[in-house]
Amino acid sequence: MIWLIVSVGVMAIIGSVMMLRPSPRDTRLAALRFDAIRNGLQVRSFTFKPDAAKTGIRNDIPGTSYTLLRLGKQQGGELKFRVVGQAGWDTEGLPEGLSWHNQGSAADAELISRMLPQLQDNLLMLEVYENRVTLMASENQTASAAAYQHFMEAFF
Repeated sequence: MIWLIVSVGVMAIIGSVMMLRPSPRDTRLAALRFDAIRNGLQVRSFTFKPDAAKTGIRNDIPGTSYTLLRLGKQQGGELKFRVVGQAGWDTEGLPEGLSWHNQGSAADAELISRMLPQLQDNLLMLEVYENRVTLMASENQTASAAAYQHFMEAFF
């Protein structure tokens, strides 16, 4: 009877320790985010709240944002355009599934269309300012920090 109590106790301890280990997904995301930080990107948890009355985009977009700053120009900077990965009213020139939150030019839409396959991930939100680019992506298994950085550098 004592061996039964001891074995249940040992199993409870082992089970508790196993629950503390990160999942394979958590390990992959931690490695992706660490690589991004090593490459000079700023990484933070962020929720984008769209202006539904202006754009028709209703759902908040939670996720991890990756920001690339333009060297030597880190203060100020006006918003050039913003694109979200949701259905909205203004989709002119953009690939299917994307819509403008703050509309850019036809050249911006063409650049997004050309660079999107190189992202190797689903785009949730892209903000382009004069001095920085912020990207929110799905962080799929195909995602890489190098692909994120290459995608964002194209908008400078």
